[in-house]
Amino acid sequence: MTFLFPLGLIGLVGVPIIIIIYILKNKYNEQTVTSTYLWELSERFFKRRNPLSGLTGIISLILQILTVIVISLLIARPIFTIPDSAGEYCFVLDASGSMNMNDGKESRFERAKDEISEVIKDAKLGSTFTLVTVGDETAVAYERISDKDLALDMLEELECADVEVDYSEAMAHAQRFFDKNPSFSVYFVTDMTVNEHKNVQIINVSSQNDKNYSIGDVSSTFLGGELSVNASVTSYTTDETLEIALYLDGNDKVAKTERISVKAGEKTPVTLTCKTEEYDSFRIVIKNSDSLAADNEFVSYNLKNETSYSVLIVSETPFFLQAALDVLTDARVDTVEPDQYNGESDYGLYIFHSYTPESLPDAAVWLINSSENIDDSGFGARGVIELEEPSEIEKTASTSSVAGKLLTGVYGKDIYISEYVKYSGMYTRFTTLFSYDSNPLIFAGVNGLGNREVVIGFDLHKADFSLSADFVPLLGNLLEYSCPDILERSGYTCGEEVEINLTANIKNVKAIAPDGEELYIDTSTDIGVFELDRAGTYTVKLLASGVEKTYRVYSGAPLSESDPVQSEESFSLVGEQQYERTDGQFDPMIILFICLALIFIADWMVYCYEKYQLR
Repeated sequence: MTFLFPLGLIGLVGVPIIIIIYILKNKYNEQTVTSTYLWELSERFFKRRNPLSGLTGIISLILQILTVIVISLLIARPIFTIPDSAGEYCFVLDASGSMNMNDGKESRFERAKDEISEVIKDAKLGSTFTLVTVGDETAVAYERISDKDLALDMLEELECADVEVDYSEAMAHAQRFFDKNPSFSVYFVTDMTVNEHKNVQIINVSSQNDKNYSIGDVSSTFLGGELSVNASVTSYTTDETLEIALYLDGNDKVAKTERISVKAGEKTPVTLTCKTEEYDSFRIVIKNSDSLAADNEFVSYNLKNETSYSVLIVSETPFFLQAALDVLTDARVDTVEPDQYNGESDYGLYIFHSYTPESLPDAAVWLINSSENIDDSGFGARGVIELEEPSEIEKTASTSSVAGKLLTGVYGKDIYISEYVKYSGMYTRFTTLFSYDSNPLIFAGVNGLGNREVVIGFDLHKADFSLSADFVPLLGNLLEYSCPDILERSGYTCGEEVEINLTANIKNVKAIAPDGEELYIDTSTDIGVFELDRAGTYTVKLLASGVEKTYRVYSGAPLSESDPVQSEESFSLVGEQQYERTDGQFDPMIILFICLALIFIADWMVYCYEKYQLR
């Protein structure tokens, strides 16, 4: 036996103190009083019925001494060692979207936490506990802690995600712990049927009574004052007749409803149409109740293009650019000659053709045939290179998403130049679209001011590019890149990332999750990103040219998590399981508390008995 707080045994000093007090305390003095025959009879009666009345004092002394001893032991916290009884436990907790399914009493995730709690409570003191969660990210919640209360409290704080998960990283964590100690008891707590598992105990928390429906593949058309919404509906376990409702603009009044029959496990298409002059959002809902509500609806927001901008062309020969922009945009396009440019502000896009400004404006910029260095441009100009004969430029073979987007619809053949500006020292944030002899000719990226920049390294009037079929499509892509919509779509799946196009006039961007959590977005680059880890509506707020604007996006539950019956091929650990145990501990605190309570009760009974006898 050991003591957790051995200084508590100092309290045993109280034992001799109580004995001394007992020896020195005053005795009751006998006094003669007027008596009668009845009084004498009553005294003889009580003495005859209570032969141990003389021992009540010593009993009280013994109880008080026992009380001091027990209290001292409680403070000292005795711990008894139990050989080969404690172990190490590792729990892998599934926190994927399907674990939110609820049978009407509790969710699968709550049942999973209850199962882990039972194992922890039943483990001997001295055991250690490790918990790996697999949700919106795979993380080790705690590692090899021996405090049961702490392990249970941290377990209780965990929440389930709404995402599809990959278990490979969790298996890697469990394998690492198992490699350190093959006696680790590993539990995988999930709602899936695991077909193969080695060195892992599976705790399945799914319910046979769970049934679920989902809605997906949502698309819409709005033409002639009529909104048509198409979707597919699935019932995963039973044939059902489902009621599908369409709502507009957050209104609780149904705009359209349909009843359809669906077969188990099959997608059934459904179309709902309604008349409306305009709408801000629509919501399509399965009215029938099931085990998982998150996949029973889908919301689409009508993202109006509120990106207002104007274009300034600084050029002596703006004809080709002005003609192309007239086709590509409704924005106001102004032109000015280089000697009349005075650093005008309030334009969303500046196009400098065969002219280099002294400094870059705080906006999107196109630099065409710029042959001089300029601060914060992100590259250096090394002079004009003249070619002996017209030569063809090469389209990049890059498969990056940026290059693919900027080159959409661009053929990239038979474009010849006779001279170009050689550039070097480019930032890594630039993407090259066309080059000649490994020298970048057309590239786009972010400059030193954090604004989007497009560079074309040759004179449009000294090349046949402006007359080619690729000219207008490429300029359209570059224009969309330079002055994009804030959000390109409003419908996402939980687990995806939302990209916010940050133009020069956008500041103070934050996203508000469905549970109210605020996520502040980094605005130092041209694209702000945040991840959707909850199903529901996210609100994006920002300042654009000093005006607060609000956008909404919907994060739908992943349909891969909608099936109540799922399976995992394997969750196995490599190695041979061992069953060695370490010494456990037994903490008799509860027993000592019970003993103390009994001693106090006994002492109180003796006290009451003495009081009764002295009446």
